[in-house]
Amino acid sequence: MATPRWPSRSRGRRSNSPMATWPTTSSPLSRNTRKRSTRPEAVSTYRFHSRGPRPRGPRVVRAQHQYTSTMVVGEFTQDTDVLVIGGGPGGYAAAFRAAQLGRQVLLVDARGSLGGTCLHAGCIPSKTRLHRSERGHEPGDRGAAAIDMLTRGLQQQAKALGVECIPGLAHFEDNRNVQITGEQVSRARFKRAIIATGSNPVVREGSISPDEAATLGSTPSHAAVLGNDYLALEAATMLRGEGADVVLACGEGGPLPDLPRALLKPLLRSLKTSGITMHEGDPASCRAELVVDASGRRPACDSMQPGKAGVQIDHEGWIQVDAQQRTSEPRIFAVGDVTGGAMLAGCALAQGRVAAEAICGQPSAYEPAAVPHLVFTDPNVAWCGDLQPSEDASITVIPWGHSGRAVGMDAAAGVTMLHWERGSGLVLGVGICGSDACELIETGVLAIEMGATLEDLAAIVPAHPTRSELLAEAARAALLETSDA
Repeated sequence: MATPRWPSRSRGRRSNSPMATWPTTSSPLSRNTRKRSTRPEAVSTYRFHSRGPRPRGPRVVRAQHQYTSTMVVGEFTQDTDVLVIGGGPGGYAAAFRAAQLGRQVLLVDARGSLGGTCLHAGCIPSKTRLHRSERGHEPGDRGAAAIDMLTRGLQQQAKALGVECIPGLAHFEDNRNVQITGEQVSRARFKRAIIATGSNPVVREGSISPDEAATLGSTPSHAAVLGNDYLALEAATMLRGEGADVVLACGEGGPLPDLPRALLKPLLRSLKTSGITMHEGDPASCRAELVVDASGRRPACDSMQPGKAGVQIDHEGWIQVDAQQRTSEPRIFAVGDVTGGAMLAGCALAQGRVAAEAICGQPSAYEPAAVPHLVFTDPNVAWCGDLQPSEDASITVIPWGHSGRAVGMDAAAGVTMLHWERGSGLVLGVGICGSDACELIETGVLAIEMGATLEDLAAIVPAHPTRSELLAEAARAALLETSDA
């Protein structure tokens, strides 16, 4: 087999109340049986954006698992088919998919519950608090009931699939064994392992992370937010909505510097109107009652000692993987933030499923043509694909004043942007800035994944009156541009 090339990645999110304890005896789970696949791992790959139906995996296999535990001087050594380290989106997605395909799965998580940073400190708490701040509610209720309900749902799903979840920290001893430190010291011996430990925020002294800001018990009178990405913008929007005076230290490039200003005009206007002060100088010069540092993250894998298992990391500590999420050690896979790349739970979910399918011999690969990026500000910003201008492509922008629905909702201050290739009409990128843009971007993602053209989008029978029909209108406007050229 040819040695896989390790693609360079940039940055990457993170995962962690006890759910289960180590079994004291061998306890087979009562389940239906089916012969496991003997196909080699990742015999071929497919691209998510290829035309035609996606290959279907086998139906759920309910295998009978025999858990083997060996007592060694007061410790347990448990054998498992697949060991998953980390219970965030990438980890539980991998664990659930591997269990569906008939593998015995053991999941170890430092927090001791499923959901990771996304559910317990990041995505869900922050978006819940943003939602409340937009409606003038106090920050006291941080969505605890929602988090509890979602956590219980994941626990029930794990139980139904036979995934054993235990609290603890895993440390590699070699490429077949880990030591687990938690309420007791134990060991696990695995056939395959998936690392899904996420990333940790990098914060300056005297500041807090966006995750911590989302769980504050009270709102400061004056806050400074350092950074120019979605985390910084959402933190600034949340704190301002709760009544704080906010300075956003976003540097010389301004917020979201890689996006066209034509797309961001409604957001930049709204930030100014809301009273958020833009500071484009040195962030270190900002002084405030509370400082939120959203300037970076680092991989959370040092304590696992991946080198002992033969897992290579780059100079910044990110784990290198191929399209099947396989590391330099063929038995061990890695998914989510720990591999670098986008700090997005959606990416981790997809990568977790790919890793599990590759382990089980399915023809799976993580090669998305478009990844949705979301910013839950007021208004929202969402985009996918490529929005950078080029000589052989054009950009068409449709203002939301063309939408009867947007005008009727008093949400006409928005835009839909379409980036397309001249000649072929291939859709290269989609951007939306406006109310609920994060809920509207999915059509753009699907269009790029399926290789859609302007003609494909223009032929859609629109749902009227909606803001989503503006994408088809943008395609029709682009076709007029080509006919006039």
